[in-house]
Amino acid sequence: MKNNYFSLSLLIVFLVASSNSLAQRSDFIIPLSATSNVSGNSTDWNPVIINLDNEVGDEFADQALLNEQKEKLQKLISKPHHPALPQTSRDILDTPYIGKNFAGNNYDNSVPNDNEIAVSNSGYIISVMNSTIFMYDLNSDTVISYMSLDAFATSLGNTQSKYDPKVIYDPLQNKFIVVFLAGFTHNTSTIIVAFSESDQPGQSWNFYELPGNPLNDTLWSDYPMVALTEHELFITVNHLHDNQPWQTGWVRTVIWQMNKLGGYNGDTLSSVLHDDISFNERGIRNLCPVKGGSKLYGPDIYFLSDRNLDVMNDSIFLVHLSDTINAPGIEVTTQVLKSDIPYFVPVNAKQSAGGDLATNDARVLGAFYENDRIQFVGNTTDTATGTAAIYHGVITDLGPAPSLILQIISDDTIHYAYPNISYAGDEISDNTAIIDMLRSAFVLFPGYSAMVTDGNGSYSPIKNVKDGLSYHSVIPGTERWGDYSGSQRKYDEPGKVWVNGSYATLSHKVETWISEISLDPFPLSINNPIASPGIMNAFPNPFSDNFTVNFMLEKTSDCSFDLFDMNGKLVKILMQERVHPGSNQFSFSLSPVAKGIYLLAISADGIRIASEKVVKD
Repeated sequence: MKNNYFSLSLLIVFLVASSNSLAQRSDFIIPLSATSNVSGNSTDWNPVIINLDNEVGDEFADQALLNEQKEKLQKLISKPHHPALPQTSRDILDTPYIGKNFAGNNYDNSVPNDNEIAVSNSGYIISVMNSTIFMYDLNSDTVISYMSLDAFATSLGNTQSKYDPKVIYDPLQNKFIVVFLAGFTHNTSTIIVAFSESDQPGQSWNFYELPGNPLNDTLWSDYPMVALTEHELFITVNHLHDNQPWQTGWVRTVIWQMNKLGGYNGDTLSSVLHDDISFNERGIRNLCPVKGGSKLYGPDIYFLSDRNLDVMNDSIFLVHLSDTINAPGIEVTTQVLKSDIPYFVPVNAKQSAGGDLATNDARVLGAFYENDRIQFVGNTTDTATGTAAIYHGVITDLGPAPSLILQIISDDTIHYAYPNISYAGDEISDNTAIIDMLRSAFVLFPGYSAMVTDGNGSYSPIKNVKDGLSYHSVIPGTERWGDYSGSQRKYDEPGKVWVNGSYATLSHKVETWISEISLDPFPLSINNPIASPGIMNAFPNPFSDNFTVNFMLEKTSDCSFDLFDMNGKLVKILMQERVHPGSNQFSFSLSPVAKGIYLLAISADGIRIASEKVVKD
């Protein structure tokens, strides 16, 4: 199999338009919602709802838009849209080394397998996946806690679905922040932000709820991304219309800016919402915050975006937020960087059996700042081979006239998707980074890989980090194997990056694997930790005792899922959520209840539509 690396030519771009006069600012005061100790959250119902019809066909729910894009994209396949990178730049760096690696979050009856990871200087890991959070102590190789996001935030009393988790580590404060969403409508949408009170993730957390419809205009929040500066936390989300696909229901992307120290202390948070971020009067969507490389930076911060849903485009948007919340003259400005060779919406990935694997769109998925340059990654298509691919971009000369180089990383038979990137260098002139990505092929089960780049156009061979054990099959049609993968530099150990990503199991589900990636070889004693039973599969699946039921809805409805005992007494309101029409699947864990017979009642718009007997032996 042939690895292909393609380069989009260097192009110097000047500031074009879009100043602070276009971006709007709204101030919010966010009170502390709850404080909770993770060690006390022993009850975990793990309610999960999946709309099978909306998952079928593709990551694109709008079939008209999908068909139009796919038809246009197919006409571009096999056409030369990019020159090959010179042979001298291929496979000339050392392949990265794999250290400790072990099973992370188990399959919990939900898709996609959204992965993100954070690792502390103290030796603690938090791995999040779709609707679960996994905490691990590297010092003792033991699991601290594993629970659903619903159990993690149980002190809030929020009965909406919990999803789209992000986690980030603060090396200045030696603490963690977890961000995830609840609710899918403007009436129920909230952004949950949890700050650890100490470096111990298994202890107390402070919880805050940001409004998902902050401007009271019947929109809800989706797809969070996070970053930290020296003093502040930044969260970007998309605002969508109710009951519309995210492709066509999108209205704007906003930036939440807040003082992080108040969150660690449990204080009321002063927050600012920046909205109406656009270029040439066209909104910019899916803003990816640019994280610090070797350390946290500030007081300013950059964000990246592109025209991710266009079949073909050549624009990369560089958004700059100039200062802290209360600084005079704070402004949001936008520059556009153009390439003479475009990126593409990605084709779906292939696997040996089952449905194709959804690759989402061409949005920027990860970015960091170091040495006055930004490196970033995202999904695309190699039109020469027709395979799903990733791009790696480098922006230099930040200021009035930045420069952009993009390179497409692809293979003639292997499909790559959902990359992330972290800085791995150790000096001012060192721009080395580690890129991780999911990969699959007709002859390769879904797993994930990693590679090294020097940030100057040279790359290592691609190293398989975790091989899949079978094909992925959860829902009819196109499978959702992940919307992002995780990556974070180990701040006190230059040259090391921790990553997590999806792999297919023998039962055809997707689970999370956690790996330590290094530029240098590890001591022989930990060179092959996969064989160690003390690390591999180090914990049981707390959601293996799940009850699952399928039901049909004729129209979009506000549903309640309630568990009763045989005397008719309400045991638990498991979930209250707006559910789409068609075939749906609801599941929850039986671990909190004693052996016996129960009744699950499903109501839609206040009318009971189904009852199922639940037996726990």
